[in-house]
Amino acid sequence: MTARSQQGSALVFVGMVGLIVSLMFALFMNSSVLVEQRAVEAELARSRTYWAEMGTFNYALSRISYSKLCGSGCTGNQSDLQAVPTLQAYFNELNNIKTFSYLDEASGYTITATTTGGTDGVPGQHNFSNYLMATSSYTASSLVAASAGTLPLLELRFCEVPSQGAHCGLITNNNGSNRYQYFTIRKLTNLPSP
Repeated sequence: MTARSQQGSALVFVGMVGLIVSLMFALFMNSSVLVEQRAVEAELARSRTYWAEMGTFNYALSRISYSKLCGSGCTGNQSDLQAVPTLQAYFNELNNIKTFSYLDEASGYTITATTTGGTDGVPGQHNFSNYLMATSSYTASSLVAASAGTLPLLELRFCEVPSQGAHCGLITNNNGSNRYQYFTIRKLTNLPSP
């Protein structure tokens, strides 16, 4: 073979290597952009769920500040268990606005946040401890579930206190059988994924 014919072979070889490297780079960039887009969509869904749940908690706490956990009226000597239906009623006031739709994402992109009130549930809890809790749950549309995976679940534990800035008494003590408009948040927890 002559030197002239070998120059053409080298050029074809270099061109093929360049084409293969360019295709591999384009595929890599395309897949990494897609992975990043999915990660951003999942984080956005988690953030939306978190703030929907926090909004529900904050609404109930503001209702406690406004009307205590008295419902139609405080008669005194009300146990924690008797306060639970009023706490749940505050959460239920949001039933008409607990489904959040994001039409900018897609018509079927919805997150429904639900919160359940109850007593704190710690073993040895006194009936008049003024300790209560709220646990969130959600229902995501299939579109959200496919893009986000598992969304956060939250649990809020709080106690009612007689004055602003007061500390919670022991959960095993009778901390007064009255309902108060002030509260102290003991713990806000991200629950394990189901």
